[in-house]
Amino acid sequence: MPVPVAGEKRNRTKLKMNNLNSITHSHITHSHITSYTSHPCSHDTLMPSQKSSHRFTKLSRLNWLSSPSKRLPHGLSGLISTCIGLQLIFCHSLLGRLEPFLFSNQIPFRVILYVTSTTCNALAGYKMAPSAPVNVRPAFRRCAVLQCCLCYFILRFMPHFEMFHAHRFFVRCVDVGVTFVSLLCTISFVSVAWDVTKNDSSGSTRAIAWSIMAGICGIALLSVYPLQLSVNNDEWWPCIQERYPLQGSGMVAYIYIPATITFSLILFGATLYLRKVISASEYGLASLVAVVICLLSTVLSQEFYIPYVSTQRIYLPCIDPLDSHSFEGQVLQALDFSLYARKVLQLLFDVEFES
Repeated sequence: MPVPVAGEKRNRTKLKMNNLNSITHSHITHSHITSYTSHPCSHDTLMPSQKSSHRFTKLSRLNWLSSPSKRLPHGLSGLISTCIGLQLIFCHSLLGRLEPFLFSNQIPFRVILYVTSTTCNALAGYKMAPSAPVNVRPAFRRCAVLQCCLCYFILRFMPHFEMFHAHRFFVRCVDVGVTFVSLLCTISFVSVAWDVTKNDSSGSTRAIAWSIMAGICGIALLSVYPLQLSVNNDEWWPCIQERYPLQGSGMVAYIYIPATITFSLILFGATLYLRKVISASEYGLASLVAVVICLLSTVLSQEFYIPYVSTQRIYLPCIDPLDSHSFEGQVLQALDFSLYARKVLQLLFDVEFES
């Protein structure tokens, strides 16, 4: 029986062409459906009003009352801390009204409430670290620990802390431990800034790295005071307070409370950045501006309101070196921010200081 070889080849060729057409048609249809359904209008192509609505929607979805737990709500404690901190700064520190920070027979409830809420917020943030991306979890934990250390220094430099003078040895041990931990956390953020830009070929996160480095420099300067408190003997701080009666109140009002509130806002900005509410450049620029504004406003305000009863020398010996040209004398002058602040106030506002 003859075999229709030619006809069979033609039939097989037609069948292959039909199958190819059907596969191509289904692939094109699926691609078009995917492009329209799984790739909606991106955040970058939204109009300004749509971006605001988009950000507000994401912001409203944040869990303010029960994360990580109802007993320790991260959002609520942060909101309380921010409100009290801003009230202390704008209604007292920047206006020269230092009543909440001065020694009196009354308990400084607002300062204690601020420290309590800020510490609770830091502990809640530490507990929430596992929910963050794996590569930033250690950084969030160290930020929470550092915030607790800064809260301790708020209480430590308050004039009311002298009531613990009888427990001098225990207080000194705590001073050394907290100072050591805060220095380790601060130094560790250098690697965080490096990791931020290491895998970023486009340079979009460069602003974040710069803001981190600016924060590191600011916190490093603040750490010099606790370091001197830990290294020097027990007579150093009473000697400083005798020489500058409002030094402790000034450090709380113009250094540690503004630093902690700025730090909290930067961490909140990091949360918004990780949740895609703001971009990397927006977060980095806002953080950098916050650090600069905090530094300039507090330094100038302290020197304007309490110039002689407090000082902003970073290196603060109880007795000035006899030779101002010695190495210690040059370091003292180089780190004398009171001198820089007075020059700025004289130049911009014609403020006169006694020589």
